Amino acid sequence: MTRYQSPGYQALFALILPIIFLTALQCCLSSAYAQGVGQRKLPEAETEDNAELDVIQVVAMAQQGTPTAPTTDEARRELERIPGAIGFVEDDVFLDDFTQSLGDILLFTPGVYADTSAQRESRISVRGSGLNSSFERRGITVLRDGVPITRASGSTEFQEVDPLSIHYVEVYKGANGLRYGAASLGGAINIVSATGRTAEPGFSARLEGGSFGSLRGSVRYAQADDDSDLYISVTGLDTNGFREHSDVSSLYGFANAGFKHSDKVETRFYLTALSDNFELAGSLSLEDALSNPEQAARPVTIGPFFPGGDVTVLDPGPVADDWDRNLDVFRLASRTVAQWDNATLEGGVWTSYRQLDHAITRFAGIIDQQEREFGAYARATLERSLFSRPISWTLGWQGNVGDNNNRRWENISGERGELRSSSDQDASNILLYGQGDLALDERWSLIAGLQYLHAERENQALFNDTSGELNYDQVNPRLGVLYRVNDSAQIFANINRDFEPPSTADLTAGGALDFTPLLAQRSWTAEIGSRGQHDFIAWDIAVYRSWLDRELLDFGIPGANGFLSFTDNADNTIHQGIELGFDIYIEPQALRDLGLQLIWRHVYTHNDFKFDNDAEFGNNQLAGVPRHLYVSELRLESVRDWYVTVNARWVPDGPFADFANTTQVPGYDIWGMTAGWNFHPDWQVFFSVENIFDEVFIANVTTNANQELENGRLFTPGQGRGAFAGISWKF
Repeated sequence: MTRYQSPGYQALFALILPIIFLTALQCCLSSAYAQGVGQRKLPEAETEDNAELDVIQVVAMAQQGTPTAPTTDEARRELERIPGAIGFVEDDVFLDDFTQSLGDILLFTPGVYADTSAQRESRISVRGSGLNSSFERRGITVLRDGVPITRASGSTEFQEVDPLSIHYVEVYKGANGLRYGAASLGGAINIVSATGRTAEPGFSARLEGGSFGSLRGSVRYAQADDDSDLYISVTGLDTNGFREHSDVSSLYGFANAGFKHSDKVETRFYLTALSDNFELAGSLSLEDALSNPEQAARPVTIGPFFPGGDVTVLDPGPVADDWDRNLDVFRLASRTVAQWDNATLEGGVWTSYRQLDHAITRFAGIIDQQEREFGAYARATLERSLFSRPISWTLGWQGNVGDNNNRRWENISGERGELRSSSDQDASNILLYGQGDLALDERWSLIAGLQYLHAERENQALFNDTSGELNYDQVNPRLGVLYRVNDSAQIFANINRDFEPPSTADLTAGGALDFTPLLAQRSWTAEIGSRGQHDFIAWDIAVYRSWLDRELLDFGIPGANGFLSFTDNADNTIHQGIELGFDIYIEPQALRDLGLQLIWRHVYTHNDFKFDNDAEFGNNQLAGVPRHLYVSELRLESVRDWYVTVNARWVPDGPFADFANTTQVPGYDIWGMTAGWNFHPDWQVFFSVENIFDEVFIANVTTNANQELENGRLFTPGQGRGAFAGISWKF
């Protein structure tokens, strides 16, 4: 439901009271909640993965989690209780490569599609969420250690996170993210940081480099004692990039400190400081992208209309106008977790400051933003009984407010010209949610939940801009069942309603267009699937179908030649697909006797996204994401000394570039390999080769309504062959 109202003072007041309560709560927890705790435990599956190596199993058993820093085993057990599709990625999976982004980390997660729109900038889509958003990604709630980093405006900057500071990543697809209040089509991604208790103690360093002038160095320190722990990580990255005008210079700082008030009460503080600066090479025509992928975007010209006539340069291209995206972020967060025998209470607060200097086309100009945000949340889990059966209740509240000072200047050869527009963009959200998990018997569980979201978006014009305000409200139900076939296999099914208000960037095209009143995207989603292990195979499969109303799609500006997108509501659309992942352990017993393990991993994602009898586009496929994606990896590793992998990514047919389905990107297959050797207990060397056969392919597509008529520059070529090597050591 969308309506116009006066400014949301009630929403701000509703935020302030819980924030005051949470602040007071954190101050007094040390003396109030020093009681014991009993956690509900599920039987642990006897999988080849769990039993792969005795030495690894001993280390995992020795690691003991704390209220704010659970172990990976504890996290997996919690995920097993969810009656829907989820994903889980540990750091040892993605640190083998020259991993630069969250998209690289999620490569082997079924249902997740990640591509590269610029050096270090990923577009991540889960089940078609934010299907073709060209900037400031939407459709997924991203959290760090349970605290949202998705902005109040609804956008997420995925490059805010340093991959080298991550311990593991949890993916909650769709309403399976209700644990964190998420009920959007894409769900939630929770990035869990390394801490002084989960990282190896002492100093460690990592240095790596390779193709395209790439160099990255990282130093981290971890220590823990009985009552506190500390983790600090600093990473610097410099690279020239594969394409012309795609240099990157980034510096990350991340730290967290935990303080135990008792064995069951802990507070942790988080600090992020980031300076991320990279040049933009721009999008190309399909012909240019395939024939010369290393070039930057060419100038757009008109004329000459007769021999010797004048030529008008509409845009001189990224090199002449120095297109870039420079983002500085400072973020401080805190959370406290207290546990009783049958209850857990968690609360936290966060604040952030972001400054963006973003030079793009002469039409859009130079975008200058300073954004401040503040938020708080509370979450409680209660273990009770209902009709003599155990039931687990989860209740939560979350609120955040953001104030963005948005100015847009002329871009004259990379320098600021006259001020074109100025506005004050405010956004706020209030989220309430609850869920009950009832054990019907030893095998069946019934899960029911409800979420309420109130969102406000306002653009106050200060100079040469348009004002507007929108409020959005919706209640979203969820119902699911989970059947435990045995200790190592589950079947699940659920149905839920999804809801997604537009971001401020959608409403204003990043400040380049007038305020556009848009409706919120709504949908119903049903899914069924299974996960488990049996003998030498482990699997994770889900089949889903979503019926969307008013989907937010980027249709492009006619005549803008692909430089600018605008978002509008479609009518009815359908997202449906298959998410399949399975690992095969080849000759597990024979190889284990030799101290080896050979795993063949497979991930297949089928994306069938289409209009549903649309007046203009009929039943056409939605643009921006390929229908089929297959990723595979064969990994041979020894007990503790070395590993070698070969991997492949296959897209049989690329995505459509337009909703009229006149232009389709060719498919591709790219191959890579990694290897590593622990030649000393404190030293490791590793290397990787990406795109071994130097395949020319399209990594990202910006969409429009009809490419045949508009002939837009929509295509970003993927990276060519690259080799990288590194060394890590502890001291």
